[in-house]
Amino acid sequence: MQLLIKKLEKENKLKAKASKYTQVSDEQGTIQGVLFFVPTDSRESKIFVPAPYHESLFTHGDPSYQQVLNHKEAMLLK
Repeated sequence: MQLLIKKLEKENKLKAKASKYTQVSDEQGTIQGVLFFVPTDSRESKIFVPAPYHESLFTHGDPSYQQVLNHKEAMLLK
């Protein structure tokens, strides 16, 4: 996760708003969390923030990549 933060700092994208994300839900429609797609120059990383912790990220609109990556419940998916 720290490597991803350093890459975004180098590209000056860390404070940019996260524009590409999707809400994840199960068959019954229960929200499981939000999957964020974080672009770097070489590839796109996926960060998952489980419910109900994802709600705090959206209190003031779309979160920045810094807010997503520094969230204590954020998980980097491979």
